[in-house]
Amino acid sequence: MFLSKLVLNRGNANVRRDLARPYEMHRTLMNAYGQARVENRCDLLFRVEPWRGGATVVLVQTREDPQGWTQLPPGYLLHPCESKCVDLAPVAGQRLRFRLRANPTKRVASGNERLGASMAGKRIGLISEAEQVRWLLRKAEAAGFHIPGEWLKANRPETDEPVLIPNFRVEVIPEGRARNAKPGHGGEFLAVRFEGTLVVTDAEKFRAALASGIGSAKAFGFGLLSVGPA
Repeated sequence: MFLSKLVLNRGNANVRRDLARPYEMHRTLMNAYGQARVENRCDLLFRVEPWRGGATVVLVQTREDPQGWTQLPPGYLLHPCESKCVDLAPVAGQRLRFRLRANPTKRVASGNERLGASMAGKRIGLISEAEQVRWLLRKAEAAGFHIPGEWLKANRPETDEPVLIPNFRVEVIPEGRARNAKPGHGGEFLAVRFEGTLVVTDAEKFRAALASGIGSAKAFGFGLLSVGPA
């Protein structure tokens, strides 16, 4: 895999359009990447990094060498980009820091009376932090890692009913909703950024998850799992 750090020129009209419409950014990157698309395989994952008042940075992961992103529109980058080959060799028991911008969702059951029959089978965003953490834990198990921590029992102050509160080594950061600007498709995506510590449980599954991403809406800037030393 190859990892690229793109520093965008916010004065460029194409950049401003792509930041406002994530699908347009995906299309710009795919056109510049230049590799043939492979059915049922995600060859490109990207994430706009958290804005902290400095440069606008996009992290891009590709299966093949992007050749320095020289095919991006003129003026798209502030300076030439260099990509590096990343050859991770995870092992079971390894502890890593991670960042994941995700679109936590669930499918509406056919018998859901509250949402109605018209919503059956459709995906909806998970709103509460507890739901979002449960989503992450399910995805982690399938992807060959787990998040250290536990569920704590507490009572709701307003009703005194028992409730489980997540106490895991992960920070759950809401990022609002990302607009779906794909032609012919409306709606928005719920965006959540997870940052914390994970432990590898299955090296092969974990390597596959790093390559293919986690969750849905990958063409809209979700799913890229970034890891580093804990």
